[in-house]
Amino acid sequence: MIEVVAFLPVEVGVCKACDLARNVGIKATVSLEGNELSQLLEILAKLGERSVRFTNPMSLRGLYLMLKYRTGKLPLVIYNGKLIHSGPMNATDRDKILEILGTETD
Repeated sequence: MIEVVAFLPVEVGVCKACDLARNVGIKATVSLEGNELSQLLEILAKLGERSVRFTNPMSLRGLYLMLKYRTGKLPLVIYNGKLIHSGPMNATDRDKILEILGTETD
């Protein structure tokens, strides 16, 4: 399973708690700066059908994962419990993530 810890646009549901909060008028998500979300989605689209979980870093799970991997740099890309990327993305990082995720099987 691939897990991405990143701030997501309001249009994307993060978890049930965030959806419930939105129903009562609390904004639980913020927009991702730059084009990192589009880069992540581009990477995931190239991988075909794989299980992906998006986690808001401000949720309990997101905070737990940042503590577990000892980083506050976002986005985090975690594959089968192993941190494979943290921090802003560039072309080299995209290629590295694709190489790691493309060569391993679930």
